[in-house]
Amino acid sequence: MTGLRDRKKQEVRRRIISAAADLITASGLEATTMEDIAAAADVSVATVYNYFGSKSALLIAGVEDDTTGILLAGRAVLNDPGPDVVDAMQRLVRIYADDLLGWDPKLLRELFGAAFERLGGPELTVELAALDKQVLGQMVELLVQFVDDLGPGVQPQEAAMQVFSGFVLQLIMFVSLPDPSPVEIKTQIDRQIELAFTGLAPAANKKAKAK
Repeated sequence: MTGLRDRKKQEVRRRIISAAADLITASGLEATTMEDIAAAADVSVATVYNYFGSKSALLIAGVEDDTTGILLAGRAVLNDPGPDVVDAMQRLVRIYADDLLGWDPKLLRELFGAAFERLGGPELTVELAALDKQVLGQMVELLVQFVDDLGPGVQPQEAAMQVFSGFVLQLIMFVSLPDPSPVEIKTQIDRQIELAFTGLAPAANKKAKAK
């Protein structure tokens, strides 16, 4: 009986999150009300507030669920990274990209806007930063296995931050372009990772090592 009750709660939770995502995508975060979400999810307003105290909490819940999924999928790469650091990192980040670039750009735009413009309040900003830290942490965990392949003095945390920064930049491009191409964005992400580990100026690197 408890299992059935929990499943029903999870179904209601998923329905509310899905309804909120659809409405925010169509109308924007500010214009979407908790009453709108309740009607679209076919539940009472009290139920929406019982599950999520605010629109920010709703957004956070959706992103948390998504982050949990991609981190779980990424674990497969960490468990079997292979011998090549570039290939391993590309496979890991491709899991993140396949997921996030499957979002409607309008919804990602609303999410980024809420975080940067604080429309979602400080709670949203802090929670999204914490989720980003988990993704960055998984990149670091992968690179610890390739520490001997990094440049002299380069720490896994530093290399991971460079890859993560490039990934975020491509996400920003995705939500900013009028007609973004997920395939092109993924190609650019792969290329950035390759350059991050092979070097933008190998000749200059050789000269520096010779000194």
